[in-house]
Amino acid sequence: MSDRVPCPALGSGDVAQDQPRGKLDAAARLAVAGHAARHPHWDGVVLLPGVRSHWVHLSAGEIVSFQSFLTIRLARALDAGERVDAEALADTMARPERLAQHLDSAELGGNRDALLGHLLGAEMAAARPYWLGQQVVVMGDETLAEGYAAVLEAQGVPVERVGRAAMEDAGRKAL
Repeated sequence: MSDRVPCPALGSGDVAQDQPRGKLDAAARLAVAGHAARHPHWDGVVLLPGVRSHWVHLSAGEIVSFQSFLTIRLARALDAGERVDAEALADTMARPERLAQHLDSAELGGNRDALLGHLLGAEMAAARPYWLGQQVVVMGDETLAEGYAAVLEAQGVPVERVGRAAMEDAGRKAL
């Protein structure tokens, strides 16, 4: 059984959304609930990077909406590098409609880091309505979370890093 947005962050089970179509699994919801339990009146965006990254708009303990991306899954399929090429990121963030051409050029040039930069640039451009003017909490325990935080900080976004495992624990306690 899934709750539909808007819904309380604190709850068990998945969260579903129709527009854009999306699903937060129970573990992702638990992590968001942990942050909501520790900061009951907080308003901003919780970013859960991973194979499926989720940008969750959280307001006063309620999941208002979210947007999800398969950026890392695509990066793995394309054998992208592990470091973000900042120039590639900026190029695609400025012109996301050129993503396919940018990826082709990077692949032909053998620039694996540019592949990752272009993919992340497209995600950042698509997620801009979520992070623009918001405080963002990047929730993750791996270097991927550091990369997202660095990209957001370079855009002037107020960013806080927290461990996902700690937030899942806080969510379990709150339940």
